[in-house]
Amino acid sequence: MQRIDYRVCQVQGARVTFVNGEWQGARPLNAVHADESLQSCPLEWDFLRAAGDDGWALVSVAPGIANDPDARILYLRRDRS
Repeated sequence: MQRIDYRVCQVQGARVTFVNGEWQGARPLNAVHADESLQSCPLEWDFLRAAGDDGWALVSVAPGIANDPDARILYLRRDRS
């Protein structure tokens, strides 16, 4: 039976902020300094390049947070060996 892994990635302001519910920033998430926290997250295209190198494929993109037109959700999958 073929096994498949999935990633659900939240993007805000061209930064990948969460993957499967885990914060991706190099600094802790801090509501008081939200912009600094966001800037510590990987850029979307850098994240996708690295994910592709690890065998992940982008399969779908969906709108993210309703009041943020720049937010979206990326769905990635990878066949498990």
